[in-house]
Amino acid sequence: MMLDMLPPSGGNERLTLVVRRPDESLYDYLVRCQWELGDRVRFLASVRDAQWTILGMERQRWRRRSLLLTFTGPVIAALASAGLGLCGAADSVPVPLMAGLIACAGLAGAALAIGIARIIDSIPNWLVARRARRWA
Repeated sequence: MMLDMLPPSGGNERLTLVVRRPDESLYDYLVRCQWELGDRVRFLASVRDAQWTILGMERQRWRRRSLLLTFTGPVIAALASAGLGLCGAADSVPVPLMAGLIACAGLAGAALAIGIARIIDSIPNWLVARRARRWA
């Protein structure tokens, strides 16, 4: 979520507008304009950097989830196949039923992977909340 920290762009509240005070000399006004506009540029740069950081964290989260889904589904299906082979179910269970069981195990593994990914993604938020409670 991106927060807009700037004032609404209506009326006299433009980003580059610096109002001259009635008792201010031209030199003082120009110096104050330079400082205020510089502050606004630094503020916009910090907002941009924060948004890039958030975007990078989202990309990491999606990459982590896609890798987790890519590897856990087939691994759990392979483990289910090996487990059915080791217990001797290959001799007594028909092949289509065996394929269905392996597919169900792979789908359950994907659901498990999504649950694990959600838990892993919530750990940093939990740590931040814990630190905030400790400092409060």
